[in-house]
Amino acid sequence: MSWQSLVGGGAWSGLDWTGRAVDSARADPYLAWADTTAFACLGGQPTGWVRVILELEAHWPGDGAPPLTAQAFAESLENANAAWKRWIQVSTVYRFPPHDLEASRFLTAIVTKQFFAEIDGAMKGVVKRFELGMPIAPGDAAQSLAPGPEASVPGTAPVFGPIAQPGAASPDAPDQPHAVFMGVMDDGLAFAHERFRSVADIPLTRIEYFWNQDDAAAAPLGVHYGRELARDEINDLLEQCVSNGLVDEDAVYRLNGYVGARKRWAHGTEVMDLACGVRPNKIEAAALILEEERTGTVQPPRILCVQFKTAGRTIRDTSGLWFAVHALDAIRYLLRRADDLANGAGYSVVLNLSYGYMAGPHDGSSIIESAMDELIGLHRDLSIVVPAGNSNLLRCHAILPIESGTSSALTWRVLPDCATPGFLEIWLPKDADASSVTVQITPPWGDKSPAFPVKNLYTWQPGRNVLCTAVYLDRVATGDRNMILIALAPTTMNQSQRDPAPAGNWTVTLTNGSGDDLEIHAWVQRNETAYGYPLRGRQSRFEDLAYKRFVFGAHVRDFDEGNPDEGNPSTWIKRRGTLSSIATGERTVVVGAYRRTDGRAATYSSTGPSLQETKRSGPDAAAVSEDSVACAGVLGASTRSGCLVALSGTSAAAPQVARSLARQRIIEHANGLQPNVFTPQLSPRAWIEDEADSLDPVPAALAPHLLAPCPGTLNPPPVPLGQHAYVPRLPEIRAGSGRLPSPRWKKRGIKL
Repeated sequence: MSWQSLVGGGAWSGLDWTGRAVDSARADPYLAWADTTAFACLGGQPTGWVRVILELEAHWPGDGAPPLTAQAFAESLENANAAWKRWIQVSTVYRFPPHDLEASRFLTAIVTKQFFAEIDGAMKGVVKRFELGMPIAPGDAAQSLAPGPEASVPGTAPVFGPIAQPGAASPDAPDQPHAVFMGVMDDGLAFAHERFRSVADIPLTRIEYFWNQDDAAAAPLGVHYGRELARDEINDLLEQCVSNGLVDEDAVYRLNGYVGARKRWAHGTEVMDLACGVRPNKIEAAALILEEERTGTVQPPRILCVQFKTAGRTIRDTSGLWFAVHALDAIRYLLRRADDLANGAGYSVVLNLSYGYMAGPHDGSSIIESAMDELIGLHRDLSIVVPAGNSNLLRCHAILPIESGTSSALTWRVLPDCATPGFLEIWLPKDADASSVTVQITPPWGDKSPAFPVKNLYTWQPGRNVLCTAVYLDRVATGDRNMILIALAPTTMNQSQRDPAPAGNWTVTLTNGSGDDLEIHAWVQRNETAYGYPLRGRQSRFEDLAYKRFVFGAHVRDFDEGNPDEGNPSTWIKRRGTLSSIATGERTVVVGAYRRTDGRAATYSSTGPSLQETKRSGPDAAAVSEDSVACAGVLGASTRSGCLVALSGTSAAAPQVARSLARQRIIEHANGLQPNVFTPQLSPRAWIEDEADSLDPVPAALAPHLLAPCPGTLNPPPVPLGQHAYVPRLPEIRAGSGRLPSPRWKKRGIKL
């Protein structure tokens, strides 16, 4: 048999994956996969420090113990638990947080292998759950970030010290206006672009702080990493590279050794432009309402930004294995810098995070969603805007009903020539008895696995290497329910000593031995190649003959209702429930996408509900992501001044809503400009919902065929009007019903 059951300690971590005690910390199943494969898909076994993200218990161990917070834990490493620093270290951004965030229990750290031995020893009762921030992938070594020998590299890793006590504000603070900060976290942020500068003989930046999480190539892993540029340092770079009033932006990036903006287009630059770019000329792109900003009636927000670690390495890994660690670091950094700049005065923060991935619990219980919800709840005035996702049509979500005492199978189609690993997550209902549910895996060729229950870890090794790992734990760190992780090796290899996994249809059979019927959800993780990078990943998907992709063969079917023909069984592949795995939290603002010219929902825009429908039934609103049928995307800044490029997807819709939130905050606090309509009782999410519902624009020209034949087929709508794509009000699962308007300029969004 080529299937093997693994018991005992992991090869690298030493954790006993199948025998963990009920009161032990919840562990990361992806670490179990990495353990069994010797980190073969992640650059080899780590030899030093690695990054982790932690959620702490509510209190220190022991009866009557004090509350346990990220700050208290970081302080303990400097005092009572100083010996732990040999195997765990924490950044000062968690040791010295703004006073609003002192009660937070989420943090990141760097750890050695000993941490995993101590997780059930010295740290038992301290850590509630942990996830690994995966190492770099093989073949993804970054280019050297060092500039030429004549250039100095400004910026050092951000290190923080204590902040003033509450009420000990600067004497100038009472006279300071209420500050509104826009924080953007993304990849390829062209910080020297004219959209982020003021217009002057010597151009000055509008960016207060820019943290590039990239280290120089081969830099050792440290608790403080990357390089930070303050406003004065950016201005100094601009001044060195200005000639006749024009900035040589390429020279700016060379001086700083920054490779994030080396391409002519970058996702982050356009996102930041849509969120907070100011246009020094009459050319305006697809942000919501810009006239007041252009004329100076409403001042733009102050900009803080983070370049995610690292271009060419983690960013091109779309699976999200790196995401939580660096996203939480970025959020906490932005909130600390905003607090520093406010200097005791009132302030608001709007953060845009135009990222997402597909697999996860989809009930708001993932570690990064829980952390974001906690921070929004603790902070005085914080909004975090995320996109709904673009996976509505990707066939990556399955709902598998299994009656008591029966089995059901799903087919996972893995594509050839895919150089990234593939992941399938199967989530059981929260109240299900995992011991009564077994799983069996059938490769396209080779042996079937045994039908194994919970607390098992199986590998398939038909030759030299492990090609498939199935991790079925009783408790996981990635959510609050039981999850079965199936991980596959890439289907093509550039290393002769490694075998590829077979492409084709993998069958996963689930058997329900309980006395109750179960509804099981499964998601295929994102693994396609990120836009703008060389082709590596090819998105795997579910396969079912009953799944209908088109309406009468004429246009794409973007809804589930009416999917099967009369008399045929319904497909288990579902478009609903495809929200991004960071878009199912309770407090974040989630944005879907629609087309400007006819008000139709973008076919790719992911739909709700989450598995906690009481918390989220779908996106909160929709914004424009497509100009028209002929003109895909919305216009925004390229990485060089004077150039525009089109960006599609909910990633383009989210920053427009973030801009609207920031603009509203600015209006509120501008004397006499507008009465205060934002109240503490009205959360940013609720305000966006109300605003979108009240302004929902549907072009009048669309009215004649709203209740008539579908314009794509000239046939009557095949589904009830409430679910059809061409309706005055979008279904709540598609866009929260409301759409935020955008000016309908001619010539593809350009107003001359």
